[in-house]
Amino acid sequence: MDKRVIVVGGANGVGAACVRSLTGAGASVFSLDMAEEPGRRVAEQAGAGFLPCDVTSREQVFSAVDSAASEMGGLDALVHVAGILVQGPAEELTDEVWSRAMDINARGPMLTNQAAFPHLKKGDRSCILNFASSAALTAYPGGAAYSASKGAVTAWTRTIAVEWARFGIRANVIHPSAATSMVEQHRNKMSDEEKAAYAELMRQKVPLGGEFGDPDRDIAPVITFLVSDGARFMTGQNIPINGGYYI
Repeated sequence: MDKRVIVVGGANGVGAACVRSLTGAGASVFSLDMAEEPGRRVAEQAGAGFLPCDVTSREQVFSAVDSAASEMGGLDALVHVAGILVQGPAEELTDEVWSRAMDINARGPMLTNQAAFPHLKKGDRSCILNFASSAALTAYPGGAAYSASKGAVTAWTRTIAVEWARFGIRANVIHPSAATSMVEQHRNKMSDEEKAAYAELMRQKVPLGGEFGDPDRDIAPVITFLVSDGARFMTGQNIPINGGYYI
């Protein structure tokens, strides 16, 4: 794959899987993440570059994206995976929790997309893939701030798909349901009874397999295809990779 790609949030989980899949397909990849030690380790093992970056800092984002694009001799794709899970009853949400969710999950993609734009528009086969969540497409009780932030990513991405199409830039939204450390941390907070109820819910909700997907087997290969020229006529789409989770 003759592509130069930045993966934002490449230190672990789905982001790390994307770094591995894209480099495995022959792409030149730079990973950006706040978690410097695991980020460097994943990048080194995959044969990718790495730069530390806080997605809430405009200065850091623009500097890191410019540096990565310069190192690769240009930029063909940006894959923004980075995000956080925040939870709590809607009536109890504080301004701080709401702002943190929006700052990282919604403003982060805006900043990285803006930083990538001047590089992407120089090409004629560029793309942006922003990760949202199935929570942006269906109700997620106990996760109102998270859902709202991912809904913002969805609306932002579909809008830039129209605005930036004249520059040959595709933009799509990914809605994954993957077994990541973030999901596992949430599960570890449950009682045994809650874990059993959760497992039963997954069996009912996910027709394919009864559980969330594996980042390397189920998510990253789809991202690699969407970065490729095989997806050149796809833009502005909500793309669920979730085993049928919210059917």
